[in-house]
Amino acid sequence: MKKLLLGLVVLLVLAAGFFAVSPYISVMAIQRGIADSDSATLVRYIDFPVLRQNVKDQLNAANRQENESSQTNFLSALMSGFKAKLVDSFVESLVTPEGLANLMSGKRSLSQAGETSTPTKPEEKQEGKEKKEKVFDDARFTYDSLDQFSVWLPTNKGEEMQLVLQRRGLVWKLVNIILPPKAT
Repeated sequence: MKKLLLGLVVLLVLAAGFFAVSPYISVMAIQRGIADSDSATLVRYIDFPVLRQNVKDQLNAANRQENESSQTNFLSALMSGFKAKLVDSFVESLVTPEGLANLMSGKRSLSQAGETSTPTKPEEKQEGKEKKEKVFDDARFTYDSLDQFSVWLPTNKGEEMQLVLQRRGLVWKLVNIILPPKAT
């Protein structure tokens, strides 16, 4: 009976330990996937359709808020429709493994997202190989709830970008990127 109780306690401690570290495992897997340009790993830990929709909703809400604060006429309403279409195509091209790597590492802002990626600093190359970046080095991590975990990344402008992971079974997936207010 004592062995059974001890086994149950050990099992519960191991399960609690796994639950506590599993979002960190996912974050490190995303970092490794970005550094290695491994799209299969990124697809496993990033829910791209949900992420794209959340970013589109965020940018469209900022667009609507901007339009509400300005005078509304026929031309501005027409332009608002064009902006919504541009946001959709912009997000579709931004929320890719390479686009996310550039955004998370701070190499690109939203306004530079469509530009091609080139190393900007000579120290980015070492002996012919590109240095593997540590995207989450300056990040801070928080549990928002039992099913939600956030990674806060500092931006070049001193603000923070929030990456939201949600638990999907035993795996945590990136489902939202909450951009700083000035970036939207």
